[in-house]
Amino acid sequence: MKRLYALTTLLLVTVVSCRAHQLDLYLDSGDVEQLIGLAARLYYVRNGRPNANAMKYVLEVPASVGALNLTWNSKSPLAYKAAVSTTDSDLVAPKLDMAHEGAVPDTRSVFAVSLPCAVGSGDADVRLSIRTSANWSSDGATGDVDVAFKKFCVDPRTNGTAVAPETGRAAPVYYERAFFYHMIAAASSLVALAVICCLTTTYRRDKARDLMIIKGFQNNEVNVFLKSALNPSGKFNRANSLPGPKAAPVKAKDLHECIVELSVQRQRVRLQNVELEGTFGRVYRGLYTDPNGKDDEVFVKTVTDQASAVQISVLLHEGLCMYGLNHKNVMTIQAVSVEQHVEPFLLYPYSNNTNLKRFLQNCKTSESISYTLTTREIIDMTLQIISGMQYLHKSRHLHRDVAARNCLVDPELKIQIADNALSRDLFPGDYHCLGDNKNRPIKWMAVESLEHKKFSTASDIWSFGVLLWELLTLCQQPYADIDPFEMSAYLQDGFRLTQPVNCPDELFTVMACCWALAPNERPTFSQLSVFMNEFNNQLVKFV
Repeated sequence: MKRLYALTTLLLVTVVSCRAHQLDLYLDSGDVEQLIGLAARLYYVRNGRPNANAMKYVLEVPASVGALNLTWNSKSPLAYKAAVSTTDSDLVAPKLDMAHEGAVPDTRSVFAVSLPCAVGSGDADVRLSIRTSANWSSDGATGDVDVAFKKFCVDPRTNGTAVAPETGRAAPVYYERAFFYHMIAAASSLVALAVICCLTTTYRRDKARDLMIIKGFQNNEVNVFLKSALNPSGKFNRANSLPGPKAAPVKAKDLHECIVELSVQRQRVRLQNVELEGTFGRVYRGLYTDPNGKDDEVFVKTVTDQASAVQISVLLHEGLCMYGLNHKNVMTIQAVSVEQHVEPFLLYPYSNNTNLKRFLQNCKTSESISYTLTTREIIDMTLQIISGMQYLHKSRHLHRDVAARNCLVDPELKIQIADNALSRDLFPGDYHCLGDNKNRPIKWMAVESLEHKKFSTASDIWSFGVLLWELLTLCQQPYADIDPFEMSAYLQDGFRLTQPVNCPDELFTVMACCWALAPNERPTFSQLSVFMNEFNNQLVKFV
C-alpha cells in the first residue's frame, strides 16, 4: 500500500468485528503534527473499534524524535498484555515506560514508547503489540492492536548525514515538522481504492544513481492518476486547453505603445535597498510618488551602466510581456521610466513580498523564517500557482519559464507569478547555453522545448512539475549532477527527478504526470486544480 494513500485514509476509521469494549488508543495531535504535518489525533482504536488503516500504516520516526506518547483509556474493565519489538536491536532498543501487563486505565493516561538509537546510522522496524481482554480465563483476548513504526537513526560521528541505502552516497538529513521523513522509494505498488495511482519502474545508471526512470510515460499507465481528468477513452481531455502551435501570447499593443502608456517621470522614483543583484542587473526596493503626492512602495528592476543595448532590449520585452493581465496570483508591471542616457526603470507593486526561491532556500538555514512550512501550506502555495497559470493560459499567454525564481511570496504565503526579466542574470546557475548563445532554463524545460524549441501549455505543465519539486525540496537544484548538454538524451531515455525525501507519494505522482514524454499525455492546469483541491480537502478534514 502506498504511503500517501495511508496518509489520506488512515484517519478514516475502518470498522472491523470485535467484541464490545470501550478502549481508546491514539497518538495525540502534537506528535502527529510533528511527524506527518496533520494537527489531528491518530486513533488506532476508538470506542472499541480498531482502525485497520492506521494499524497498517508504518509511521516513520526521524532521529530527532526519541519517544512517542500514546494516550489510552477504557470505559469498561479491560486487562492488557503489551510488548514492543524491533528488527534491529543493535540500532534501536525500544522500551515501554509502563508494565507489560495490567489493567487499562479508566481515565485518559499517557504512556511512552522510547526509541533510543545506539551508535550507527540506518533504520529499523518497531512494532508495539497490545492484547486486551475483559477476562483472560473465561473468553480469551477480545482484541489485538499492532502499531508499526520505522525508526531512523543518524550516527553523530557522520555530522548529520546518513547513507542512502540504494546509492551508498552520503545524503543530507533534515526534517520538516510538517513533512514525511522517508528514504528514496524503490518502487510503488498500485493502490486499488485510490483515485490516484502511478505504475512506476525504476532503474539506476552509474553516473546518475540518484535519478529515476519512470516507465509508462509512452502509454497511459501513468495517466490514471486523476479520474476526473480523463475522458472515457482513458486519454487526457485537453479540449479546453490551448493547442500547442496556437498558444502564443496575444499582444494588443507593441512595445512602444506599452512604454508610452506606462511611462512615468524619473524624478517620481526613489531607489532604496538592493533586493537582488547580478552582473548587469539589479532589483531595488523603492518609492514611487504619484501625481497626488502619495508614496507607494515598489520593486524597481533596472540594469547597470555595463549593460549592453541588447540586454536593455531584453529587459523591456520580458518585463512588458505580461502587461495588461489582471489576476491576484499574477504580478504585472505597474510603470516604466525610460529616459535618454540613463538606465530604464521597470516598476512593480511591492507588498512586503520576496523572491520565492530565496524564501525557500532560507527555510533550510538556521537563520530561517520564524515558522516552518507545513504540508497544507505547501499545497496552498501550489494551488495559488495553479490558479495563476490557469489565468495565463486562458489569456493565451505562455510563461515559458515557470520556476520558483520567477514567483514572489509574502509573509502570509500569498504567491504571485512574475515575468522572467533579469532572471538569467540574477540566477545564472539556473540557465545554460547549449552553443547557440542563448541562456535557457535547460533543467526546467520539456523535451520538445529542448529539442525543437516548441513551447505550449503542455511545456508550461512540465516546468510546473519541476517547480513543485522545488517547493518540496526547499529549492534544491534539479538534475544537479547532469551536464546540460546531456539533458535531452537523458530525458528521452526516461530518467526523471527522484521523489524528494519529504514528498507525499500522491504529490510525486502529480510531478510524474507533468513529465510525461508526450505533451498530450500531460494534464492541464484545470485538471491539476481538481486533484490538488481534492487532496487539500482530505488534509483539511483532519486538522
